[in-house]
Amino acid sequence: MRLWHITTICLALICLSNSQAEINPEHRSNRQLAVTVCSDYRETNRLPCFVSRKECPRGFEVIERFSDSTGPSFSACRDKRHERPARLGRSNNNLFSAKNQQLVEQFNRLISIVEKRRTGAASRLPKASRDKLAIFFSGIDLNSIELAHSKALMNGCFTDCRQIFCADKDQVDAWTNPQTPILSLKLLHQLAHAERCEITGGRDRFIQTWLRHLPDETLAALERGDPLDTEKIHFAMFMESHASNRAESICRRVGCLRD
Repeated sequence: MRLWHITTICLALICLSNSQAEINPEHRSNRQLAVTVCSDYRETNRLPCFVSRKECPRGFEVIERFSDSTGPSFSACRDKRHERPARLGRSNNNLFSAKNQQLVEQFNRLISIVEKRRTGAASRLPKASRDKLAIFFSGIDLNSIELAHSKALMNGCFTDCRQIFCADKDQVDAWTNPQTPILSLKLLHQLAHAERCEITGGRDRFIQTWLRHLPDETLAALERGDPLDTEKIHFAMFMESHASNRAESICRRVGCLRD
């Protein structure tokens, strides 16, 4: 009798195990499909994407939702928080084009002043840094990136596609030291901006896509000779969160100074 009881329990456990084995592959299948979509999206667009068992949260958009099997459904969610709001109606096209041109002109004025107050020649990333980062920034030519110090800046750095300007000369020297170059989170952040410029389709399109209005008083202060807080430029950009996430991801994989 006792043997029959033990056998019955064992059979029940086997049935339960088989039932779970039948569900788990389906569970993994839906999730794996969503993971694959997100991986492809991140690789192609260099933008955040994550897998959610529920609906995508606010600021994220469903790329594809998988629910074909009897297991739990999963969604591949892309980050839309870096994007401009969609233009409404064709009647706004002329205004939008005019605003785009204004943004380019504002940014050109900014770069002209920053360039004018640059100290010394621009430097390039040393070979050791380029070799270490090449696999992560395959979409840009790291040889073409220039780094420079400018007295027009009060603090921080900002990127004009292939040019990176910083307020701290020692920081630029540390990043471009050919013997012992330093890879830092701040440098990776600026390189993420340079990469996005290339992916977007060049400097003008980068400015028109990612830049908000630069306050006139900011440019007026620069023209008076007052140093600029780079946070004011960052505030005018749509994509700071993307650059931060990209830099953090690369930093974890190659190791970097978290400055």
